Parts: sequence; C-alpha cells; structure tokens
Amino acid sequence: MIKNNSKGKPYYTQRNNELFPASSCNVTAMIQGLICAGWPIPTGTYQQPEDSLLHFIRHDIVILKEWKRLDPHGKYPPNEWHSLLCMGTNRFLISNGITGKNIITFCEDCTLLDFKLLIDKGGVAVFSGQFKSERGTIGHIVTGVGYQCDNSGTVTEIIIDDPWGDYHSLYRVHKGDDILMPKEDFYALFKPVGSTQKRAHLIPKYEKAGV
Repeated sequence: MIKNNSKGKPYYTQRNNELFPASSCNVTAMIQGLICAGWPIPTGTYQQPEDSLLHFIRHDIVILKEWKRLDPHGKYPPNEWHSLLCMGTNRFLISNGITGKNIITFCEDCTLLDFKLLIDKGGVAVFSGQFKSERGTIGHIVTGVGYQCDNSGTVTEIIIDDPWGDYHSLYRVHKGDDILMPKEDFYALFKPVGSTQKRAHLIPKYEKAGV
C-alpha cells in the first residue's frame, strides 16, 4: 500500500529561490509541506512563497526578538532555528489571514508510527537530517509526504520531497520529488541520527478555522 499526500501537488525546489538558494531548504520544505497538507499559500513579498516566508522570518519583529534571545551573537539566521522556523511559518500564515483549526507544531519525539498516523490524517512532516552529497555530508531539511507498506501493513519506506534533489544520487539528480527512503535511512539520516524518535515539524491537514 502506498499513501502519498503530495500526489498531484507541485514540487518545490530551493535551487531556483531568489533568496539564499543554497541554504533555504528549511523554508522550501515548509512551503512544500503546507501545499501537500492543503494549506492556502499567501502571495507574499516575492514571486515564490518560500522566498516570501524566508523574508518574513528574517524581518518579523516578534521572531527577531526571540532570535536575539536564543542566539545573541547571531551565529545562525532565524530560519535555521527549528523553533523560529515553526513560529515564523505560523505567524506568516496568520499575518496573511490564513488560520486553521490546527497549527504547525515542532516536536522532538516523532516516531515512524506517529508519522504514519499524521500522513493517514492528511498531514505531512518536515525532518532535518545529515545527507551525503558529492561535496561530503550536509545538514539538510526535507518534507515527509507519504509512506509505502508491505502486505502486513508495516512501513518499509517513507516518501520524501527533497528540495535539493535525490539523495540516492549524492544530489547529482536535482529533482527530489517523491523520493523513496527506506525506513533504515529514516533512522540513520534524520536527526537525532540513529534514534527512533525524530525532530519534526508536524503540519496537519488544513481545515479552515471556524468551519
């Protein structure tokens, strides 16, 4: 059995982003997740929504105040802090008049079963990990959009939309739409590496607030 919440949805690559294409996997993966979970996407400041989200996170007063508290020396930009990426995405939506019955949350204990249940309900998850590329190991963020099960109903592979490309090719292939990731890689590549519990941004299926 295959369940894929990105089926029929557009694929987003960070490679054509106007702002910081080499390091904007985080916002691109979040926009990909919102699209796959059925959320309306604001037009925003830029032509591409991932650029608009990145600009918002780097300029929103509330986000910047929290960023200065977390990272007083500015070692990492705010979009590279998981808590700020999550908060910023929610604030980006709300500031553009988009609210849902649920909001995006960040957790540090997402299991493979939790992910499957989220997918079954129409949601997706955004994971961070360590991937190998032609230039060595890179920190990277992708969107988990589905899974594949064997005849017993056990998840054997998850389906990811990777904004940088296909990790199986060391990213020589630039299209990362609907990449099958063996569950062994789920445990070995997503952070915390080797753990059964993963850090994840949980994006629920969009249901309009008040309806």
